[in-house]
Amino acid sequence: MDGIPESFHLDDLPWQPFGGKTKGIFRKNLSAMIFPSGFKASLTLAKPAGEFPEHTDPYTHIFYLLEGAGEASVEGQTIPLKKGTALTVAAGKRHGYKNSGPGDLLLITLNIFEGGEKSGRN
Repeated sequence: MDGIPESFHLDDLPWQPFGGKTKGIFRKNLSAMIFPSGFKASLTLAKPAGEFPEHTDPYTHIFYLLEGAGEASVEGQTIPLKKGTALTVAAGKRHGYKNSGPGDLLLITLNIFEGGEKSGRN
């Protein structure tokens, strides 16, 4: 980074479909900066009945719920999600989530590549 802060307003960015096997999941990257570790932060939107199917990743996630209601599954355990919930999913753990509420589910997603090298799903 050259010392100039990266600043933008999220309302100026379009929601990008997450793709893959997801249903009703969209994201906005919170930084355009490429981190050497592969760290990534996103604002994630799950529309009503939206779902991110169970899968495994080679990196750790931290999810923080800003609004809405839903449920996550981690290694077969169901975890209720609501505003203010923070959930850490270690690398290699099977996980997924869905919006089970009537409105949008909005969360911050942090991907932490512990080996210092980005690989796998974004």
